[in-house]
Amino acid sequence: MHREHVIYQDLQVANEEDYWQAVLAKDASFDGVFVYAVRSTGIYCRPSCPARRPHREQVLFFTLPEAAQQAGFRSCRRCYPQDATASHPQAELVQRVCHYIERHLESPLTLAILSEAVSISPHYLQRTFKRIMGITPRQYTEARRLNWLKA
Repeated sequence: MHREHVIYQDLQVANEEDYWQAVLAKDASFDGVFVYAVRSTGIYCRPSCPARRPHREQVLFFTLPEAAQQAGFRSCRRCYPQDATASHPQAELVQRVCHYIERHLESPLTLAILSEAVSISPHYLQRTFKRIMGITPRQYTEARRLNWLKA
């Protein structure tokens, strides 16, 4: 478990660097993949938002706008990031999987169970989830369970 947690942290750091580069470049191809929140303003935005770029140390990344809202940030009134998921075709699929995982943390969740819940093949789910989230569904599930247990 500890080794997998370290791997998850390494993946998260690698993703955050990619995400930060996307924010600096105002890369619209990342819209719907993640949102970034600025601690000093309390606002979260799309990566392509035309607003001025914050300092890196003030930025947090979230895969879903709902996660940013739960953390206490409000949506930007320039880029409307809560609508960003519609621009990425598989983002809605991954969002459905994430919500399913969060609702079923106490039960065993295999790739077969998750793929059946969203009506796609296990291989496609694994590949799509990893491409969009940067981690596998299993790593996401373990991270959510760890946060749930800590709370």
